[in-house]
Amino acid sequence: MCGIAGFNFDDPELLRRMCRVMEHRGPDEEGFYEDGYMSLGNKRLSIIDLQTGRQPIHNEDEDVWIVYSGETYNFPELKEDLEKKGHKFYTKTDVEVLVHLYEEYGNSFVKMLNGMFAFALWDSRKKKLILVRDRSGIKPLYFTVLNDSTILFASEIKAILQYEVIKRRVDPQAFHYFVNLRYVPSERTMFQGIKKLLPGHMLIVDKKNMQIVKYWDLKVQPQNWLESYWVKKLRKLLETVVKRHLISDVPLGFYLSGGLDTSTLVAIASGLTDEPIKTFCMGFGEPTDETKDAQYVADHFGTDHYELVVKANLLKDYPKIIWYADAPKRNLFPYYIAQQVKKHVKVVLDGLGGDELFGGYDWKYQFAKDVEEKRKLPRKIRNKIKKNALCLVKSFAKYGTSEEIEQVHNLKKFVYLDQNIDLYLLVQSLDEVFDETYLRNIYSKKMLDINLSPVRKIFEPCFNNKLNFIDQIMLADYKIKMADDFLFVSDVTSMANSIESRVPFLDNELVEFAFTIPNEFKFKDGKGKYILRKAMSNVLPKRIVGKEKRGFSVDVFLQYKKELREYAMQRLPEGNVVKEGFIRKEYVEKILNHTPSSDLVKHYTLIWNLLTFDIWYDIFIKSDIKKPKLNINKM
Repeated sequence: MCGIAGFNFDDPELLRRMCRVMEHRGPDEEGFYEDGYMSLGNKRLSIIDLQTGRQPIHNEDEDVWIVYSGETYNFPELKEDLEKKGHKFYTKTDVEVLVHLYEEYGNSFVKMLNGMFAFALWDSRKKKLILVRDRSGIKPLYFTVLNDSTILFASEIKAILQYEVIKRRVDPQAFHYFVNLRYVPSERTMFQGIKKLLPGHMLIVDKKNMQIVKYWDLKVQPQNWLESYWVKKLRKLLETVVKRHLISDVPLGFYLSGGLDTSTLVAIASGLTDEPIKTFCMGFGEPTDETKDAQYVADHFGTDHYELVVKANLLKDYPKIIWYADAPKRNLFPYYIAQQVKKHVKVVLDGLGGDELFGGYDWKYQFAKDVEEKRKLPRKIRNKIKKNALCLVKSFAKYGTSEEIEQVHNLKKFVYLDQNIDLYLLVQSLDEVFDETYLRNIYSKKMLDINLSPVRKIFEPCFNNKLNFIDQIMLADYKIKMADDFLFVSDVTSMANSIESRVPFLDNELVEFAFTIPNEFKFKDGKGKYILRKAMSNVLPKRIVGKEKRGFSVDVFLQYKKELREYAMQRLPEGNVVKEGFIRKEYVEKILNHTPSSDLVKHYTLIWNLLTFDIWYDIFIKSDIKKPKLNINKM
């Protein structure tokens, strides 16, 4: 999906180039709408209504038009209601429902949609443009506003960059976030002047003004019900949601990691279909792989199972994958399994969201409980702990071992025990970040001279409330890391291979229900996902129900010794990240010249991330991105 809103455009082929550079997102069809005010383009991946669903879609009078990416799962019910009100449809696609909903309900129609989507709706009579992104941020939408009030928008940044007027510059604040979090959160991107439309928001542009409106926000409202109620309700709702997400006119399959979330989806779907469902698993040939558990689940439910062990050279493939991502990113491994999925199905269901909704990160919640307990200590004891801890924190060396770093983090638990806990500490409970001492040794003078906003500012809204500490962490995980990291990777790696990835756990109804469940039914006896385990206990094998969570990742230290260090030594000391004044050369050389040690994994992770930034910089800042398509096959 891409488009231009504005006047006096001097590049009549721009819209075609914008769509052409995103052909992987929609290789099946393309379509355009243009008038004196608006230009809309779409590259379609045909999933529903293969024959008549070509976009842009319009209403009966052809004065409301839409280009759309994603799926609206409740469109059959919405369509039935609209037909009763007299609306006439010329397609069977879910997209047409939206233009009629807008006619009937105005801007509020977006609140009625249950799905994953990013779309642009143009009312040619009122000269009004509405850009909308789904509640959880499953589908991306980027935009930029130029000085002449022209707005460009697209599903990928590279489409916007086809307009040569746009200057490609790194946003230092975004780089700061990336160094600390390994992703760029909130509305920023790595490019100055190009923004994301936030989840649950709509951008409305008319002849008078432009405004961004939040049309939905998550409410955490725990309810007081017995465990039996939550188990029964959740089990029934999971069946409803999975059935809803199976709607498709093309073959679909399931990612199956062998963990609780994907196994839950496979178990429920297997009971809803007569034919064996297709399942796909990926491993790295490492001891932490879950391929055996995935095969066990596949055998238990009789699925048509495919397994991939990734042995590809990711460093060699990075230029191509980062080109698809528009951003520096380390954990793009799902690209490989998406390549395999493409050979068999066009739609795949993913287990993302289960951890954020039902409490999958045990170590975070245990951390929260520890802090809450220390808060209850008498003030004199707390002050004494605080004084001793602060002395040790201040004496911490520039480069500590992993054990020393963890020790300081633990000490900081006791430093801020008053009611207004330091948000920096909370960020550390969500994702490790570098403290000011580290940053002074990592950043160049150019970065240190910039008035950078601290990382904690991004998370503050999730903690400025009266919720329990555990609920606050779950809220932050859902609203920030999931949308800007996990869902970003899922969308990029699937759409790069022209497949649609669906996330049933992020169904509107399931999300709102999950945040009414008290956290004591999610994290119990030191173990997460208690209520989900109970709901699936009579369906899934005990081996899977009782299994501890494992992260889907590779061993950073192993990869560093294997190939990362050598490649980094060749590239980073004289590379973009140093020459352009982001990171001190001394820091890079100190880490790379140090004898490899598992104590420095945190730094190796940063080195890996900086490598991806260096590659990204070559492609998107130094290369001629305005061409219709980079020759990524030769990268």
